[in-house]
Amino acid sequence: MAETLGSLVDKLTIKKIRSLHLEKAKTSPKIKRAQEIVRQQITDLVLEIDDFLKKALKGNVVLREQKVKLYNNPPSHLKLNKTRSLGRLVALLSQINKELWDLEDQVRVKGIPYKRVAYCKKQIDLSNKNRNDTIDRIDEFLEQRIKKCRK
Repeated sequence: MAETLGSLVDKLTIKKIRSLHLEKAKTSPKIKRAQEIVRQQITDLVLEIDDFLKKALKGNVVLREQKVKLYNNPPSHLKLNKTRSLGRLVALLSQINKELWDLEDQVRVKGIPYKRVAYCKKQIDLSNKNRNDTIDRIDEFLEQRIKKCRK
């Protein structure tokens, strides 16, 4: 799978969430090392996004991955097609990834009732769908903007 702007931004938002959680963790040599690693990964991703955009403007990268979905794909409740701002899409993706992180944390709590696990897992599935739809919309957004620039 080729990287797209949406997939790179997705990785960056997840690294930023991980960084925030590491900042809250009790300091130890292991945590400090993890913080250094994540900071470097964030720096590398920012550079990779910048490079991707330069290549995209020159027509040297795949802007959007063709997807074949063979599963039940209920419509998203998100109004992504009307979003006219890349910044809003990135902010939405960041919010969705934060919600996913929090839901996954809830499921990992020892002694959580099975009904709560089932509820959280259903929310995780729905959030993952919204995440993938938002990533796709970021890629579509960039593709549309670049096509307009080339006209």
